[in-house]
Amino acid sequence: MSEEPTPPIYSLPLFPLHFVLFPQFPLQLQVFEDRYRAMISECIERNQPFGVVLIAEGQETGSPAVPHEVGCVARILAVKTLDDGRMNLLAVGEKRFRLLEYSEADLPYLIGRVEALDDGAWSEAEPEKPLRDIHRLFKKYLRLLAECSGMSLPKLALPDDPTALGFCIAAVTQLPTTEKQRLLAMTDPQMRLKSEKRLLRQQIKELETLKSATEESTEPADAEEPEIRVIFAERLDPSSEFWTDYKHEARN
Repeated sequence: MSEEPTPPIYSLPLFPLHFVLFPQFPLQLQVFEDRYRAMISECIERNQPFGVVLIAEGQETGSPAVPHEVGCVARILAVKTLDDGRMNLLAVGEKRFRLLEYSEADLPYLIGRVEALDDGAWSEAEPEKPLRDIHRLFKKYLRLLAECSGMSLPKLALPDDPTALGFCIAAVTQLPTTEKQRLLAMTDPQMRLKSEKRLLRQQIKELETLKSATEESTEPADAEEPEIRVIFAERLDPSSEFWTDYKHEARN
């Protein structure tokens, strides 16, 4: 019986944020602290990525924050340096990692010793039906979200790969960061989608209640309505014409 291959272990500069990055999804940042400007400059010089980790304790600025154990590698696509030294950065999530240990060492930012983290195999022989079911639920959720916010639903091509679909739902759905972090850290794609199916049903019920209350409301038209923040994200193709043009325009 062959042994499971050992995940590669490597060092990675860390950027703790109040944000959960998922593989193949975008990250836009304005970098203004000296330590992170130094980190990004070093990454660009060495053509290396950095790691995004959700903050467990602490803040994005000031003393180093305590990060969660699982994060996502971020590959820099474009950086524009402003006149005052701040950086507008565009990156894309790559693979996940598990943080084994971290320290500041002689640098002003955190360096992590990490190992690659991948999903296990799909346990069902025929995943088509559960994938169809969650596709349907996710599309219903997006349609209701768009209707409640008065927006048009953009075209969204959903992936058929269970892991990619799970990350897509987790990235786009309006969930607390702690819930997104839990989904990022899971390594069973089937259990992740089952959990997301439950979450989608809960949110669909809430949106249907909100939609019904809005339609039946007798309040004046100028009455203040509850704010609904809609975020649509799509998997990135860094070689596409759009991102090629973006990188060209952002290059200094």
